[in-house]
Amino acid sequence: WGYNNDGQASAPPWLVNPVVVAAGYRHSCAIDDNGVHCWGQNNYGQTDVPTDLVNPVAVAAGEDFTCAIDDNGVHCWGDSGYGRTDVPTDLVNPVAVSAGFQFTCALDDNGVHCWGRNYYGLTNVPTDLVNPVAVSVGLTHVCALDDRGVRCWGQNDHGQSDVPTDLV
Repeated sequence: WGYNNDGQASAPPWLVNPVVVAAGYRHSCAIDDNGVHCWGQNNYGQTDVPTDLVNPVAVAAGEDFTCAIDDNGVHCWGDSGYGRTDVPTDLVNPVAVSAGFQFTCALDDNGVHCWGRNYYGLTNVPTDLVNPVAVSVGLTHVCALDDRGVRCWGQNDHGQSDVPTDLV
C-alpha cells in the first residue's frame, strides 16, 4: 500500500514463499524460494537482479540501488553515484546490509562498514562500537546495536540520531 506510481507497492503474485522484503525509494525487493526479485522503478537498473547470486540471504533497497548478501558476500547494483554500489573488498562474512539514500552499511565479522556519499558523516562509523550485532540505515542517519545499546550517527536536525537514554 502507499505511493505506487512505479508499481513498487504491488508485490508480484508469482513470489514463492517470500522470507525477506525490502522497500526502497521507488522499488521493492524480496527473497523467495527462487532467489531475489525486485520490481518498481528501474531507471538505474536497481531492479535488474544479477543472475549470479548464490543462495541470497539478505536484500536491501536504497534510493536507486539495491544490495544483497549471498554465499559470495555483498553485491550492489543500480545507481553507482557517490560509490554507493562500490562494496568494500575487505568485508569478512557479512551478515547484514542496509541501504539508504545514497550510501550503504553492512555488518560483518569486523563490525559495521559504510560506503557511498558521506554527507552528515554517514560513512564515518564510530570507532568505539563494541561487538555490533545489527545495523539499520535511514534516509540520512545510521543506527547500530552493540554491547552498550543503540548508537546512531549522521544527520540530527530532527533528533533522528539522538538515542533515548534508556536505550543506551
